[in-house]
Amino acid sequence: MLRSASGLLLAACAAAQSLDLPLTVEEPVGVPREGEPVTFGVPLPKGLLRDVKTLRLLGPDGRALPAVFSAVNHWPGDAERSIQWVHCDFLASVPAGGRVTYRLVSSPAPAPPFPGLDVEASAEAVRVRTAGLEFTVNRAGALLAAPGLGDADMLLRSDERIYRLSRDPRSQLSVEQKTPSKIVIKRTGSHVWVNGEDKALDSVARFTVYAGRPEIHLTYSFINRQGQRMSDFVRLDGLWLQARLSAASPPTRVEQLSAEPRREGWFEAGGVGFGLKWFWQLYPKAFESRADGIVRLELFPETARPQNIYAGVAKTHEILLSFGGGRLAARLDHPLYAVAPPKWYTRDTRALGRLVESSAEAIRPGYWPLVRAYDDWLAASRDAVLAKRSRGFTFQGRRYDEYGMLNFGDAMHKLVADDRRPDYGIHWETEYYDFPHALFLHFFRTGDMTSFRMGVEAAAHLADVDISHYEVVPGRDGAPRTGPGLNHWTRYSNGEFISSTSWAFYKNEGLFDRYLLTGDLWSRDVARLSSDFGVSYDGLDIHSNTRSIGHGLFAMLKAWEVFGDRKYLDRANWIIDCVQAWQDGDASRLRDLGSRAVWSERFRGGYSDQSWMYGIALEAMAQASLMLQRPEMPGYMRRATDWIFANPREWDAERRLFRNAPVHAVMLTPGLAYIAETSGEREYWDVARESFERQTREARVTDRLKLFAQLFRNSQRFPWYLSVEAPQDMIKSQR
Repeated sequence: MLRSASGLLLAACAAAQSLDLPLTVEEPVGVPREGEPVTFGVPLPKGLLRDVKTLRLLGPDGRALPAVFSAVNHWPGDAERSIQWVHCDFLASVPAGGRVTYRLVSSPAPAPPFPGLDVEASAEAVRVRTAGLEFTVNRAGALLAAPGLGDADMLLRSDERIYRLSRDPRSQLSVEQKTPSKIVIKRTGSHVWVNGEDKALDSVARFTVYAGRPEIHLTYSFINRQGQRMSDFVRLDGLWLQARLSAASPPTRVEQLSAEPRREGWFEAGGVGFGLKWFWQLYPKAFESRADGIVRLELFPETARPQNIYAGVAKTHEILLSFGGGRLAARLDHPLYAVAPPKWYTRDTRALGRLVESSAEAIRPGYWPLVRAYDDWLAASRDAVLAKRSRGFTFQGRRYDEYGMLNFGDAMHKLVADDRRPDYGIHWETEYYDFPHALFLHFFRTGDMTSFRMGVEAAAHLADVDISHYEVVPGRDGAPRTGPGLNHWTRYSNGEFISSTSWAFYKNEGLFDRYLLTGDLWSRDVARLSSDFGVSYDGLDIHSNTRSIGHGLFAMLKAWEVFGDRKYLDRANWIIDCVQAWQDGDASRLRDLGSRAVWSERFRGGYSDQSWMYGIALEAMAQASLMLQRPEMPGYMRRATDWIFANPREWDAERRLFRNAPVHAVMLTPGLAYIAETSGEREYWDVARESFERQTREARVTDRLKLFAQLFRNSQRFPWYLSVEAPQDMIKSQR
């Protein structure tokens, strides 16, 4: 049986006195790392800690290391406000191709300090000093002044005009984070023309420096928040970081105008190292050092074909400036991650709900071969999606791949070559069904670092391109792009420049995953923007997009959990109230709730006639039922499922198959299992188990990003019901 709440609390108290969590750091590309900054996040069991004062990080020799811990969030609904996720900053050293184990412990012993890190801040400038480095970030004028590097600025060329960040009189500057381990300086503003008024794109720039490291990590995002129509755009003819070198440097120019050849994004000039993450993956890119001392790191070279940046589109680049020598390309493209064992993310902390690690210890013996086969199917499909990137495709006689500044992390969905049609062009998957979250779930369950790193890439695309940062209709900033997206940002059916008008394409859990695991602040910001969209906009479209139930609930529950704001919890309850009113046929209550849903008698008790979409809705309802403890919810879930089974158009009782898209039957398995658990009725369990076994046995590998997310975003929660964690008396046929 499941352990009681009091039992969990006692276990947590005991664990607090003996916390000893191994954290593995693996070097993936054969480059030795010495003192490389790492930020990692791990969950903690409910009731374990209320503050981080006693947390310590031990090195391989068992000695405490300089490390700074910060509480990310607290367990929702916990009166003791115990910490759910914690972030840690430290400096890792790992031999080439090696693996090092650090340990997270609770201890009253003091930890050694970091080297000195001083900051002087005013409204106009922030000056930072640490060993081997002193630099200044300015609110106006030159963006950055650093050793050997002056007059640094970000320049944008559009329609023969040059726009500069340094010209924006309305820019804002602040110290966003200040700890003994690092300083984060945030500068927001716009690229402005010479008249001081006309602007092109907005920007968010974060400068991060670590104690004792002579380097500046610049994360720069541009955002188009202009236009009267969503079809308005800024033509990007060039975009580059420009500065003047103090020391002489031979002239050089390197261009990356396509994915091949795959060049490393690291350059040196005048004693300064310049690095750009994913240099070839995010082509076009270039680097130039001129005889007159000007150096340019070109995020979009002027020699490339112009790119239209449509309303609501953003793009983030990570830049590393080094003032201490050394080649740091591996740190950008293949950063080190400190990760816990899968059991810690899942059973030991329960921070991810009903998710269980994939191991013989966790899964009941009779089901372990089945779960292993399921994981093989998942990994083979993931690898097929990855291989498709380089394989590419041909459209209208031109060769394409799935790389490029606005493509990398996404995948091609389909091609429409008939130019008489409104949907003519290349359609992209737009991280449909939260592809990055499916990858992170696989990492949590298995520790698979390929899924982790691929999840980071996909989440970066989701944050920039697949969520609209600006909408011409007030209250809709943060809306999801439609999926698939024609050229990423227009509706797949008719080519109109419009984001989704429902929650059918809503997804943001992958952004929360990236933030929680790595501390990425841009992912946090966009997750909040997306979640606020769900609060301000009613995208609950039950009858035509039943998945909107699940997508809305996933977003609201995760936002409440991480940000702790009551408005997200209230919105989750509102979604549940609307769905229950729909099932009851209570049109009056729907109107009182302000729902857009227009009820139809034929759906009484159910959701719609889209059985495969019930999988998303039921999984979210199960998670909500467990989190919110609303006793009526399981009964409503059962009624919805009974509607499917009573409908011969949806359910083939003789063949025991779902007629509507049977390939998606595996999506329903965790929801059906929860209904079996709460109702005690075996029939729901039998359908869930048979569906999971059938599709795992068939193991039809897919290279489509969208189908991968459909198959594996929901179903990775079903193995919990095959595990030693599941209630013994729920399923009489446990093997």
